[in-house]
This record gives sequence, structure tokens and C-alpha cells, in this order.
Amino acid sequence: MKRIISIISVLFCGLSLSQAQSVHVAEVLKKLDMENIRVAEKEDTITAAFETSAYRGIYNGIGIAIRHLIAVPESPTLQLVILDNALPQLCITLPAELIKDYQFGKCTLDEVYRNMMMTTSTQTAMQGLKDVKSQQSSFGKVDLVLYPGVMLVNNVTYKLYKAALDLQPALEMQLWKGASLRMQVCLPIVNNESGKWDCIRLGFMTVRQDFRLYNHWKGYITGGNFSNDRLGVAAGVGYFSDNGRWTIEGEGGLTGSSHFYGSDWKMSRWKRINGRLAVGYYVPGVNTLLKVDGGRFIYGDYGIRGSVSRYFGEYIVGVYGMYTDGAKNAGFNFSIPLPGKKRKRHVVRVMLPEYFCFQYDMRSGNEYARHFLGESYSTEPKSAENSRFWQPDYIRYFLIRTNKK
Repeated sequence: MKRIISIISVLFCGLSLSQAQSVHVAEVLKKLDMENIRVAEKEDTITAAFETSAYRGIYNGIGIAIRHLIAVPESPTLQLVILDNALPQLCITLPAELIKDYQFGKCTLDEVYRNMMMTTSTQTAMQGLKDVKSQQSSFGKVDLVLYPGVMLVNNVTYKLYKAALDLQPALEMQLWKGASLRMQVCLPIVNNESGKWDCIRLGFMTVRQDFRLYNHWKGYITGGNFSNDRLGVAAGVGYFSDNGRWTIEGEGGLTGSSHFYGSDWKMSRWKRINGRLAVGYYVPGVNTLLKVDGGRFIYGDYGIRGSVSRYFGEYIVGVYGMYTDGAKNAGFNFSIPLPGKKRKRHVVRVMLPEYFCFQYDMRSGNEYARHFLGESYSTEPKSAENSRFWQPDYIRYFLIRTNKK
């Protein structure tokens, strides 16, 4: 009888310790201002899902979370699911033995980053959190994001460059899991081109729903006012491998023109159909993304486009070339981080976007512009796209690089 009582006592002590560890992990994440936190313990593994939206970029918030969580004494295996708009994007596993070696000085933080397991497959981990209530929800909280807008074009004969600088503030809000609202207006500051660049006009006015399909698929559907004066609906779906190196994406839309300059709003029927299919591969040794895509552009021309993007931490530099309906185009683009490495959430958070992105199109001759060749649109600011690069090799490499600095 005494033995039975002893065994039961040990079991209860072990259960209490594991529950205490789960609570400790949740409290650490709360203190770090993570959002949409869900924590559960099962079979000597603590699974924690959370969103790093208070921190600029992809790997900064992940590194901060790992450094604090592996310092928790007597920690079991940690399984971390990184969320974006409450949808799982990445699963990181830190074995208990690796955490113990770090705590006893047998390995460095660099070795933790090198030996932890990282995958884009999140379905199994999320099943363990199915009935767990979320803490520090981000839904319904508003961001006022002050986007800078720059236009620079040299495809006209009457001046060297057309140029414009705008301030493009946007109200952005997460509605529910995977859903977001964006309402933006463009305010002219200075330009050398009359017409729309002198007018207050609509920017992105969209409702977007992202979704995750099992381990290797994700997609989106969105409707509203897009860039390049387009109004309509667009949708896309993509496949990505476990290690995130291979991606296959398809997207398309049905749009019409939308011109809202000053107080005059003119719209056309939605009759323009566009679509594209893209294949990408991330080369980890040189931190470079190669992508080839082809399809139909807004005004019915068909073409192919190839791009090379090199990642330098949060900085991105890329070049591209395009061939459509017998005409060629090329250009470059870059993305740089803007001030505000941590953006703590308030009732209304006023901030700059995480990145400033710019693309310059060379265009071969005036015919390219005159016939509206290669015209496309974006359904959201480019800086938002750069904030979703969930590539495991990229994240691991720059976690190690930033730790050494």
C-alpha cells in the first residue's frame, strides 16, 4: 500500500511540474509581447504556438523567443510553432538534451541554432493545440502604418524622369484567423507629373483571407482596390517543400480599372483576366532565391519572367528580366528595413512599415509602355510580402549571424 501511495505521489509531482513548465513558457512569451499564444504539454514535450508581430522581420522575434525559452530550468523538449495572422508557418523543435547541454555550458547558442530541427510542416504540432485557448489575441487591434510611396519612371520623351513622392497611410487590422482588412489613402507630397499624382486617391482597400491546407499547401483570396488602379478579386495557392527550398505558386484575378482622384471615382467592368504560374528555389549556400514565372498579364499579353534575389539579412537586392509579346523589359528591386525593430502593440499602433521596397523598370523602348505590355498589380504592399519569407535555411543562417554580432 505504501508503495502504491509513493508511486501515485511521484506521478502527481511529475504532472504538477510539467503543468508548471507549461505555465512558465506561456508567461515568458507574454513578457516578450508575443501574440496569439497557445501552450500545451504532452509526452515530455511542450508545444507552444505564437506570433512574433511585435518584432520587425522574420528571424528577430524567433531568436528572442528561443534565447529566453531555452533558459527555463528543467525544460523538456520544446516544439515552437511560429504563426502569421494566427496561421502556422514554421515548426522548430528543440530537444530536451540540446537544451540541457546549453544550460550546462556544453554547447553554445550557435550550436543550438545549428542542431535544432526546423520545418514548414506544422500539422502534427498544431493538432496538439486543437482545444487550447489563445492568449493575447491580436484580432481586432488596429495598426496605422505610414507607408512611403515613390514613383520613378523614364519611359517618356518629354522629360528625363517622371517622379513622385507620396505618404500612404493605411489602417490595418486582423479580423479573425487568417483574415485581414487594409484601408489606405495616398497623399501627394511632391511630384513633377500632373494628373493623378496631384490628387488624393485610394490605395489598397482590401479584405484578404489567407488559409493553410495541410503541411505543404497554403493560399489566399482577396477582393477590393489593388495597385495600378485595379479593382476586383484575386486568389492564389502555393506548394512548398518541408525544407521550404522548392515552391510552386499559381495565382490569378478578375479586375477592372478603378480611378479615384480627388472626389471623382470612375470604374470599369471587371473583364480583365490575368494569371501566372511560378516555380522558385532557394539556394541556401548563397542565400539566393531563384524564380521563374509565366502567364497572362492584365491586357492580354503573355510572357515569361525570371528573377534572382539575394538576401543580406533583412536587406534584399534583386534583378529580373521579362519577355512578353516580342518586347523585353528588365530592372532591379531592393528592400531595406525601416526604423522600429520592436513595435509593441497598443490599442492603436502607429508605425512605419517593416521595410521600404522599390522596383525600377528599365523597359526597352516606348512601344513597351504604349501597348501596356507586362502590366500587373499587387494585392498588398510589397513590404507585407517581404515580412512573410518563412524559409528555414534563411532563418537559421541569419540567427547564427546576428548572434555572432
